[in-house]
Amino acid sequence: MSGIEQRLKATEGAMVDFLQKLIQIPSVRAEAAGPGAPFGENLRKALETVLAWGEQEGFRTRNVRGYAGHIEYGEGDATVGVLVHLDVVPAGEGWTYPPFAAVIEDGRIYGRGAVDDKGPTAAVLFALKALKDQGVPLRRKIRVIFGCDEESNWECMEEYFKVEPRPAMGFTPDADFPLVYSEKGMLAVALTGSLPAGDAPVCLEAVTGGMRRNIVPEYAEAVLGFTDPSLRESVRQKLQAAGEEIGHIQLEGAGDTLKIKATGRAAHASQPQLGENAIGRLVLALNSLELSGGPWEFIRLLAEDIGLTYDGSGLNIAANHPTAGPLTLNLGRIRKTDDEYLVELDLRYPPSVTGDELLGRLRERFAVVGLAVREQKHMPPHYVDPEHELVATLLETYRQLTGDNRPPLAIGGRTYATTLGTAVAFGPNFPGRPELAHQKDEYISLADLAICARIYARALATLAG
Repeated sequence: MSGIEQRLKATEGAMVDFLQKLIQIPSVRAEAAGPGAPFGENLRKALETVLAWGEQEGFRTRNVRGYAGHIEYGEGDATVGVLVHLDVVPAGEGWTYPPFAAVIEDGRIYGRGAVDDKGPTAAVLFALKALKDQGVPLRRKIRVIFGCDEESNWECMEEYFKVEPRPAMGFTPDADFPLVYSEKGMLAVALTGSLPAGDAPVCLEAVTGGMRRNIVPEYAEAVLGFTDPSLRESVRQKLQAAGEEIGHIQLEGAGDTLKIKATGRAAHASQPQLGENAIGRLVLALNSLELSGGPWEFIRLLAEDIGLTYDGSGLNIAANHPTAGPLTLNLGRIRKTDDEYLVELDLRYPPSVTGDELLGRLRERFAVVGLAVREQKHMPPHYVDPEHELVATLLETYRQLTGDNRPPLAIGGRTYATTLGTAVAFGPNFPGRPELAHQKDEYISLADLAICARIYARALATLAG
């Protein structure tokens, strides 16, 4: 065992303690809480926690107004960057263990952020500490950058790179091993507009579903009102019949209203096939009523052109690529305020189509029901040559320590690596492990955490040494 690995072994307990401390901070983005806290108090606390650890360990640190920060070690004109993020998605319901308790059970540490992305953060930091403790000579600086807004709009990196240069190359530990060298483009859009109910005998009084556009929604509901109460029973019967066919539909209410609840299974928007879309189920149920006018035409479009599908074919945006794969679509959020509607879609697209083409087709399709299509966020496809020093070094490191010789990946997800320039996603998920990001009972095994730290330490020593 090398000196670096011996050091990592000796600090495994401290690494786990540090990870527990991070998980116990519920660092979900919130409203700004003053200077130094653009994403709320909990994210300020998370950032200050990692920077305080860095100062204690003798690293150079910087806090960029609470948007982001870094820990740096070594000298040289060039920099190897590792970009991690401290924010997490909302916990949701149904956890076996409290999502921010960081419970350790059966060799696993449970909690929101355990694998996305606080576990990898701890592994990277203790890998860097091992290099420093062993006095490993470096020809390039190593900079671990902490983002605080990865799960939302990436404002953190916009602000950080206004004042700090991009590294020459680097990686982000927020995807899969062996590594990701090719990523689909990401296009987030909002559908907005006023859809008055008019004098319809059945009114769509409320609609809500989904927490974030990049999460397959696990819950959605709608409330129906009746100007003619005699219609309530026939509507209930139609919805009940549709629910029996669709599944996971419940009806509640009395008097002049009727509530429809739909449940699904959450998953990351980059892999919508792993989830079950509650909004899709809801609009399919509502569409069974075969109503017309205003919002009902919109509901029909959502049901017939999207529903429980995720390939975009109903909207005339389907696309494919021999290595990047097919376009995927997530119907992520829906809201109604008075007569104003908001729907958010998350698209992951291959290089065989452009973002502008997709926007044009969506605008044409939704103009039919009177809704505008607004671009919320767009990032084109990302690619690093497999022959590049970065890819070759990381692959060789992974293969040496795992014995796994499978090829690098092209994925539908969008990783933080795209903000670094010449960068790839590198772990922490090993082949064959379940996809746990953004799901209840998220965890990382202590064994995987330890091997990640070994991999990152050796990779950084090679890239910067």
